[in-house]
Amino acid sequence: MTPPRLDPLSVQAKLALMAELVEDLDAVGAVDGARLHQERLLRRAVERMLTQVVDLAVSVCSHVVSSRMVNPPTTYRGAIDAALTLKALDEELATSLRRAIGMRNLLVHDYARADLDIVAAAVPQARADAAAFVRQVSAWLLREH
Repeated sequence: MTPPRLDPLSVQAKLALMAELVEDLDAVGAVDGARLHQERLLRRAVERMLTQVVDLAVSVCSHVVSSRMVNPPTTYRGAIDAALTLKALDEELATSLRRAIGMRNLLVHDYARADLDIVAAAVPQARADAAAFVRQVSAWLLREH
């Protein structure tokens, strides 16, 4: 069985959405736990953007990986690791994305107990990760397609 074909337009559309999320996180400005506690709509928006960054990164990695492997991984971390193996990501970004997956899981599955100071501290890293992800995967697409 051959892997499905890579759809560069789909990948580029997801990368464009990630770039928009970086802009949106920039527009939020500085956040801390107290601000997120006081501004519930902001908190919900930030939490959603943080989860979207991870979900889009994993979706892109899964697509890229499935176009190169017969038996691609089925977990979030597995998709990141496989994209690292394909050199679509560098080690530093893969490590950071693995941590972001943990934050995403907390927000999605156990959000009532999320420490808002930790959520706020994740915002600058999410900005940096999403921007780096767009750069690295775009470069990989140019090399591979």
